[in-house]
Amino acid sequence: MTEFSRSGAYPWALTGIFAAVHLVITLIPFSLSVSGTGVISFGMISASIVGYLLGPFFGTVSVLIGSYLGIFINPEIAVLGLTTPIATAAGALAAGLMRVRKPIFIPIIYIAAMILYLVGPIGPQVPELLWFHVIVFILSLLFLVPQISGRLFDELDMKKAITARVLFLFALVAVTLDQIVGSAIGSYYLVFVAGIDVSTVTTWFVAVIFIYPVERILGAIIVVFILKALVESLSTAYFDLPTIPFKTASSEELTPQEVD
Repeated sequence: MTEFSRSGAYPWALTGIFAAVHLVITLIPFSLSVSGTGVISFGMISASIVGYLLGPFFGTVSVLIGSYLGIFINPEIAVLGLTTPIATAAGALAAGLMRVRKPIFIPIIYIAAMILYLVGPIGPQVPELLWFHVIVFILSLLFLVPQISGRLFDELDMKKAITARVLFLFALVAVTLDQIVGSAIGSYYLVFVAGIDVSTVTTWFVAVIFIYPVERILGAIIVVFILKALVESLSTAYFDLPTIPFKTASSEELTPQEVD
């Protein structure tokens, strides 16, 4: 355990480092976008991991920085223009909120995004797009149930015995929030900014009704494998992060909630 007092600049340094990591991963394509004219990158996966490691504030800032740099380097991943990183950052925010045991905002964001989608130009045409989002929204409520949430949060602590099934639930909630935020923004962006007619955008959204759940489940599985390996590695060697307890020479051990 470290014996020095951590500088206030330390988490910002980590933010920059992980922004660079996220930038590189963002440049790797994961799947085609809803319109088939761009790509969804592996950034949706790294966003959840960065959020877990750095928490809701530093993790979200880090992902925003890395994502914006990424779309300037490779505009093809900017499927929603300059609003694209907002969806990715939502995934990082959700991951960070679960990690520091403040999940109450996640269902709120889910509901807001689903309503925004339903009242938009595409929602009334394709309300069935939300079927999988509703399922994951209900699953996200498990983090609010007192009898269950404590066990889930304990499993998300950075320890070697972290459980894959809890990590999968964590990852699925994060990457699916990314998707619904992106869908809500996209329904407006594609019609009102990109100027694509409603019937064409509707066709694109209909086409992915049963594709995006597979994409998100696959993404969550990848997050599980990567994050489980990271946690098992970091649990055997001290590495100071904003979301893990730490001690200084003159302070008591802090909880993740107090650190973030």
